[in-house]
Amino acid sequence: MNYLDKSLEQELFNSVESLGYELMDLEFSPMKNGLKITVFIDHDDGIDIDDCVNTTKEISPIFEEDDSEKSYIIEVSSPGLDRKLINKEHFDKFIGKTIKIKLKTKLQDRKNFKGQLLNRIKNIITIQDHDNKEIEIDLKLIDICRIVPVFK
Repeated sequence: MNYLDKSLEQELFNSVESLGYELMDLEFSPMKNGLKITVFIDHDDGIDIDDCVNTTKEISPIFEEDDSEKSYIIEVSSPGLDRKLINKEHFDKFIGKTIKIKLKTKLQDRKNFKGQLLNRIKNIITIQDHDNKEIEIDLKLIDICRIVPVFK
């Protein structure tokens, strides 16, 4: 379901990028009187509360100018320690990290995998599971993939 018109999405993307952040993801939560939009931003130096505040100030006018009857609640957040991996570049950036994957359909008679991300070649990632078995997974099969945080 498309919650935002493409021009609004593009304007949002441009505003976030103009501040020097990467627009990682958008999550939509329909509410009784409108739509809650969670905007996930990232930066090589990480994200702190000031980054979220500045981004909120920058993007809020986009929604105030929207002519539709929709009401919006905007929340800006970092991707967190258990960040999603969405595009190829995200997978490349986190090679060597432990990830957990939920697939759209079964592969090797299962939908859930966890292991160290070894590499990505074109649309195929390879992980090494806890049994040291290498598993190749097509990115098209992935429903959601997240980093497994390591606490020391």
